Amino acid sequence: MILIMKKRILVIEDEREISMIMRMRLEAAGYAVTEAFDGEEGLSQAKTCRPDLILLDLVLPKMSGMQILDELKRDEKYRFIPIVIVTGLTQDAANHQAAVSKADAYFLKPYDTIELMTTVADFLKDGSPQR
Repeated sequence: MILIMKKRILVIEDEREISMIMRMRLEAAGYAVTEAFDGEEGLSQAKTCRPDLILLDLVLPKMSGMQILDELKRDEKYRFIPIVIVTGLTQDAANHQAAVSKADAYFLKPYDTIELMTTVADFLKDGSPQR
């Protein structure tokens, strides 16, 4: 018997309805999904569950998505995890540019679901997007 491990995705999103929709779509596509609803919980989950990919909002309670992105990309143990920003934040141009330069992919809300799911699948095929 061959056991196939599902790819693990961590969704860090404080808007529970958006998180639920993401979780449902990802699970329907065959992924195992963990959710975190604030920045501190998200960073903790990223370090304990070691996901294969993270979908990250930038505006979060307790710790910003930018802080999470910075910490994970600085740490040798976690920097390989692809981080896809999914945010409604557009006002702060400097923060936006910093996130774009550090993230592996970037989507503004409302995002195109098919494009997001394709990006996730591309990252999880062999660990890097097919672009």
